[in-house]
Amino acid sequence: MDYLIGSLVRYRSDDGAIWPVSDEDSVIILTATMNRLLAYLLERQGQVINRDELLDNVWDLHGLRSSNHTLNKYISELRKHFVSTGIHAECITTVPRIGFMFNQDIDVVVMTDTSPVYESTALINSTGAGINRRFSAFSAKHRLSFNILLLALFVASAVIFIAGSQIPTTNTATLKDIQTYFLFNYQNCPVYTIHKNSASFLEKKKDVFITLARQNNLDCLNGTLFLYQASDAYIYGSKGRVFISRCTTKDKQYISCLNNYWNGYESN
Repeated sequence: MDYLIGSLVRYRSDDGAIWPVSDEDSVIILTATMNRLLAYLLERQGQVINRDELLDNVWDLHGLRSSNHTLNKYISELRKHFVSTGIHAECITTVPRIGFMFNQDIDVVVMTDTSPVYESTALINSTGAGINRRFSAFSAKHRLSFNILLLALFVASAVIFIAGSQIPTTNTATLKDIQTYFLFNYQNCPVYTIHKNSASFLEKKKDVFITLARQNNLDCLNGTLFLYQASDAYIYGSKGRVFISRCTTKDKQYISCLNNYWNGYESN
């Protein structure tokens, strides 16, 4: 994979090459382990990855001895590489007592030759915590699909695919068109997430949903279900994004959804 990071740095995970866009001759080749670490973080941008997961997948599975000291050292080296190639914002964020995540506020674009496969597009036009609502009809041609490299903006992406076109249409999306995972029942309505739920996040995700639903009067209505996703950063109290859609269904089809977006910090 070839990435454009922060509009300033190119990174090629196939061979670990990283270089500033403005100076293609200044190529740095990362070690195999450091390359695996950076690729693993990038592929999960916006997700908090615990230390054990990183040690297991970057070191242990490749027959290497690992330790927290080694992980900290490699993270530090990667940060230095980003600074040396022109990105002075913190690319890799430390989540105390948990692990690390690749900063969701850094634009990351996957490149095909010299053309980007997709670009980040922000839908939430807010500098602080906020909520926007709109009703929309589903278009069958819009499918709910996430790419983990856009987790930094996955709420906006999810809304695009869930909401579809804002222009009313007679077409609807069937339930089977959208891959969902049951989380729990809120009041009498099922709550589904767009990504699989890890055991360590289950209770916290439920708490965040219940808190936001109560604060914003999102009650369970007859014939409705909830689609819900929260970034790991938000779950852990850092700046992140959340969406909750209360959808009306009929004959296994989505009829309409009331979409709710939050952008900011979890209230502690």
